[in-house]
Amino acid sequence: MTRPFVRPPRPRSATRRSFLRAVGASATLLPFYQLLEDSAAQAAGEASPLKLIVISHPHGIANEYFAMRTPDAPDIAVEALSMRGTDTASSFDIAYPNCSLRPFDDAATYGKSFKDRLLLIEGLDLASDGHDAAASILTGSPLNGGKPNNSSLDQYLSVEMGLGANTRKSNVVLGVGEPNPYPGSTLSYSAGGAGISKIISPYEAFDYLFSGFVAPDDAAGRAAQARRNALGQSVVDAVRADCNRLRARLAPVEQQKMDQHLAAIRDLEKSFDGMSGSACSMPPLRPAAGEFPTEIGKLMRFNGGEPTFDAVSNYFVDLLAQAFACDVTRFGTLVLNDLPWDVANNAAMDSLGIGLPSDIHNLVAHKYTTRSYDWENKLSGKGDAATWLPLAKYNAYVYGKVARLMQRLDALGALDNVLIYVTSELGNPNSHSSVNVPTVLAGGANVPFRFGRRLQTSNDCLTPNDSCTPRDAKYASGANNHLLVAIAQAFGVEVDSFGQGPEAAFTTGALAGLA
Repeated sequence: MTRPFVRPPRPRSATRRSFLRAVGASATLLPFYQLLEDSAAQAAGEASPLKLIVISHPHGIANEYFAMRTPDAPDIAVEALSMRGTDTASSFDIAYPNCSLRPFDDAATYGKSFKDRLLLIEGLDLASDGHDAAASILTGSPLNGGKPNNSSLDQYLSVEMGLGANTRKSNVVLGVGEPNPYPGSTLSYSAGGAGISKIISPYEAFDYLFSGFVAPDDAAGRAAQARRNALGQSVVDAVRADCNRLRARLAPVEQQKMDQHLAAIRDLEKSFDGMSGSACSMPPLRPAAGEFPTEIGKLMRFNGGEPTFDAVSNYFVDLLAQAFACDVTRFGTLVLNDLPWDVANNAAMDSLGIGLPSDIHNLVAHKYTTRSYDWENKLSGKGDAATWLPLAKYNAYVYGKVARLMQRLDALGALDNVLIYVTSELGNPNSHSSVNVPTVLAGGANVPFRFGRRLQTSNDCLTPNDSCTPRDAKYASGANNHLLVAIAQAFGVEVDSFGQGPEAAFTTGALAGLA
């Protein structure tokens, strides 16, 4: 039985509830009142609003170089890692040789260790399998007719619940090398499960977030900006009126598409109000002319864009940090891609010094051979240890980007209010399995999760067998939906369930052990 997608608003703090009652705010007016509500809450001494960045990457995760080593799971580590000893939930090592998580404990590279800002989760189970399970990460739903049935958590919070109403942009959706909203490379979905295209050009991303920025001390620039804004507002008013008239004549499916356009218009309108934030006196420089290709096709995978992937990833990480520090937006998603490679010579770009082949998908992910289990779900094979390290190296590359993001946010004084959620669409890439997907949560002091820990959930069986079939209800406590519920609640929105699953147990309740 499929449980319906539940969206009741959670009561906020006493100050916020009092404010809404005072102004007579209804649910339909929540986006309008969000700006005033946040201002009132901060004036009353409450913490600044939380912010969310979600990062996904392809090709799965080498569990052997991620997982906690415990006495009842001694086979996790290869012989070369025997010096690790035994980890506990609050005392663990991520600095041992080749650990994929090592960038988070690398002060020499990233300025400080962020180990105490991590919450490492093992055993989470996405709602579907295969590469298209990327669509399940934030929707918590399997595909139905090529798309999920509901919006993703970032869009649900920022647009439907109005938590992005008081920032210049409700949210930002970025991707490396693939702009199209294919399920296998898309995290963000609007109401009804319509995929949202990603910005892959650094120039377009900068313009989307920082276009029209004028320094506070530039009087002439601000006067010119006011004239442009007045003209822009009149155009927006006319376009919005036309859209609203047309919407009433559309079928429900087409109305959902029109709603996306109206949301984009609202974000455009907000850009006329300028920007706030103490770190905005010097926004990030727009990429220099020629630094990146201006033609979108030359940034795309399978079209010659692969050599740009590392530089684009770094730029997007830095841009997100500045945008969040400036409070331009509070919700962002970033879909990473392969390592950059020299297309002409079909070779990995040596400047990264990672030592991996160019074809991560076939020569790394599909070579990965992990443990196997018999019909009683007992260990029957320890896999091929030689295949674990290449995937762990790619994972470490990804976590290096996340550590860079944390470093940038920390330097800008913006990390405290940010929750970062990092995952892949696959656990075991060789079997295209999306059960037992190792997950990283990272965040600052004001995020209501307890960091500096490891957490193991009751994950689904690693492989189908006679005693355990995938997504068996008895293993539902490890469903990723519970994490989505917990994040929504952390942002002050009370939901009992999120997404869709084979039974209510998969979608109902927050993930235990986070606080």
